[in-house]
Amino acid sequence: MQSLQPSVTAEAPWVAFHQTLTTGMVMLFKPLRRDLTESSRRCEFCPNLLTSLKAYVLEEEGTGRTVYAGPKCAAGNIASKYTLAGIPDLTKFTLSKNDGEGRVGGNGASGISKAIDPSRHALEYLLLREGKLAKDMNLSYPVLKEYYSKSLTESLTDAEILHVNRIEAKAPEKFKLANLQKCYNYLFWIDVAIERLPNDKADFLGAIRAALLKNGSISMGQKVAVNKWLAKIPGVPQLK
Repeated sequence: MQSLQPSVTAEAPWVAFHQTLTTGMVMLFKPLRRDLTESSRRCEFCPNLLTSLKAYVLEEEGTGRTVYAGPKCAAGNIASKYTLAGIPDLTKFTLSKNDGEGRVGGNGASGISKAIDPSRHALEYLLLREGKLAKDMNLSYPVLKEYYSKSLTESLTDAEILHVNRIEAKAPEKFKLANLQKCYNYLFWIDVAIERLPNDKADFLGAIRAALLKNGSISMGQKVAVNKWLAKIPGVPQLK
């Protein structure tokens, strides 16, 4: 079973900056989402570590290359036709010390936004149900899969966004967006913790991970237990 964490390469920081200096070309990016990242990852455009554990994932226009950036660098490197406001945010159940610095044009740092943006809501749902969690949690649904495939290359229509959100609203609790957000955040950081623990100490978290995937949810007791374990591991946050 594959980890939900993207690999953190050893590539030197300021890659895009150095390429601009040597080629004279200004590379512009499209914002894809706000996502989780380990503390060892550096911003693509400056030497800073992404210590908030939340980063903007951008796609280079023309090549499709994806990079991770902090809020200021992300805002300064996206094409003028884009904005960071309203992009999908998959980080809502992860706490971080400097969370207030992690969002540009967002709705604050706490929980699920009270003012629902229909487009963001639909895209987050598609990203989680048909992308991040589809295989491990057996969540895929044919109609949503078609919308997800389309969303990767073009914008959904208002009618399609409405249809996605209606499907989510009528779904069982296991398939609600808030639950998928929670599952994704817990699975991401459980995976990080398991990688950092000795094998003989990772069994408990491994069992929680297996139960979460099987049941599609995590109990209050399991949440408390997971956070107690995560508190002992440097660079791993507490979860809501």
